[in-house]
Amino acid sequence: MNGFVRRLVEALRTQWDELGGLGRAALAGIIASLGVAVVLGFSIPAAAGRHLLEARADQIEATVQQLADQGLIPTRIGEASEEFDDLVRLKLLGGDSVRVKVWALDGTIVYSDVPELIGDRFGFSHHAVTAPLGERSIGVSRLDEEENASEREFGELLEFYFPVFDSEGEVFAVFEVYQTADSYSNTLTRIRRNVWLSIGFGLGFLALFMGALTLAVAGVANRGRRQAEALLSALSRAQEAERKRTVGALHDDIGQPLYRLLYGIEGCKARLEPGDPVREELDRLEVLVRDIDRTLRAELRKLHHGAPDDLGLGPALEELARTISDEGELTVDVEVALARDPEPDARSALYRAVAEGLLNVRRHARTTHARVRVGSEDGRVVAEVTDDGVGPGRREGLGIVTTRERLEAVGGGLVVERRRGGGTVFRAWVPAAERDDS
Repeated sequence: MNGFVRRLVEALRTQWDELGGLGRAALAGIIASLGVAVVLGFSIPAAAGRHLLEARADQIEATVQQLADQGLIPTRIGEASEEFDDLVRLKLLGGDSVRVKVWALDGTIVYSDVPELIGDRFGFSHHAVTAPLGERSIGVSRLDEEENASEREFGELLEFYFPVFDSEGEVFAVFEVYQTADSYSNTLTRIRRNVWLSIGFGLGFLALFMGALTLAVAGVANRGRRQAEALLSALSRAQEAERKRTVGALHDDIGQPLYRLLYGIEGCKARLEPGDPVREELDRLEVLVRDIDRTLRAELRKLHHGAPDDLGLGPALEELARTISDEGELTVDVEVALARDPEPDARSALYRAVAEGLLNVRRHARTTHARVRVGSEDGRVVAEVTDDGVGPGRREGLGIVTTRERLEAVGGGLVVERRRGGGTVFRAWVPAAERDDS
């Protein structure tokens, strides 16, 4: 599972790098637009629903205020006049409105279009508690409440509560109107559908435009990338050729003359008596020449081992580990499990990546042990350099950037991340060599 997640992250990172700066901006714009669209898709219908309810409430409240201005709203049982009842049935009942109640402040129903309810007393519901305090309220009826027993036949209802004020501005009654929720729900459903359709069409056109722009930018970036990869690959081959030429030149033009010089010194010493001052000077010259020869051999070893195509990837890495371990700063364990080396360019890039990983361990990890593991994985040759040091830094240095570019030029990649339990994992990969079935 961890391997799958890691490969997925690597693939996403590669695709993200492929987009380039403008492509990433375009993708970010699409994602941001999608987020805004989702927010609008929910907020617009919600706002429209609130406005619909407020508009209905305003209409009802205007009628309630007319009745209050005429002094017709009752405050006690039996005060409701026939004129008030007629106006309620004429102006309020019918259509969506199915029930009207007038409440005294103690919770007693002093009027209803259903006479049987008059005189019943209930506590105000949570929707109605603000009305006795002077604020209208709107809510969906809870038909399981006792006060709504007579309204259950209508299904889901909207409750509108309005405070009724006397001439001194004090609330003396609460006017309640029930309306069916069907028309409101249907209207809200149509609004939602139209909003989402509009958003969908808009996002579709935006996605087409941004997608075309992203593909165009990615195409230009990929062409430039392929050119850079070709140049980098050619540079790598030129470096390898120059390295071989340098090794040969140092060995033939300096190494061999040094041997001849050393043999000459030894021959001269053989002709001189022990204790001769000239012989003592020749001894010092012999030590100096041998030191130069030793230094030259060490440098030639480093140059020679810089090309795994001379030794093979496994032996070259083992020799690199021995050289580093001999220097005494870092002990390196190498484990290579490969049936076949990658192609020469990929092999060289992977070797140099491991060398860069070990160099980073020596410089920054503050540890004395590192491990190199190389194996095949899903059509790739993967090399991991791990340590138990302080972990990776926040910023990648030039060596890491150059190494990643060299690997990408041959179709590979590089990830440097914190190791679980402490330390760093330096993971590089190149394509495995194609099978030769001939």
